[in-house]
Amino acid sequence: TKGKIDFSDRSTAIVPLNFDALGQKIFYMDGETMMELTNMHMIRTLTVGDRVFVVKEARLCEVLDHESGPLLVNWKFKNVNTGNKGALGATTQAKVELLSGYQWDGPYATTYWGKYKEQGLYSQEVWKKKCDNTYYITVNGQEHKVKLLKDLYREFPDQAVELKAFAKAHKLTMVNAEDAFKLFDFLHSITDK
Repeated sequence: TKGKIDFSDRSTAIVPLNFDALGQKIFYMDGETMMELTNMHMIRTLTVGDRVFVVKEARLCEVLDHESGPLLVNWKFKNVNTGNKGALGATTQAKVELLSGYQWDGPYATTYWGKYKEQGLYSQEVWKKKCDNTYYITVNGQEHKVKLLKDLYREFPDQAVELKAFAKAHKLTMVNAEDAFKLFDFLHSITDK
């Protein structure tokens, strides 16, 4: 996807690019070569289609015009180990060792799994991706950095009891962006009183 990068020195680059939310990296094409953008502090804005990103605390954040006010979101994912693959492919917390098949022809015993082991393809660990976003919300003209529910409660102690009750009643967490937006909408509704 072509994107437009506006740098702080007022220069502009229009290049095919991609944002890796797991590794928090921006890759772009320079001719036929894929490059990584490493000078994040020099980016003023990055635009892809109708989506606009800015750099906040060395993180690339999307600028969202949310109904409750301006919102910056640092989209981030992380790998979370959920266990190991056990019998019949079921996920278990017990460690499972992969048994290797052996080929016994010739003077040396060799494993069928040798090339897979070298490439790291034999692992029985099971991973899932977890949303680990950071949100910068503006309430009553003041910006707040929120990542977890406890951050929201700490930033807004006067509304913490109501926020906790709302989150519990609607089973909301900060892991899901839609849930976070609902929490922010509710927060704005009780702080605008």
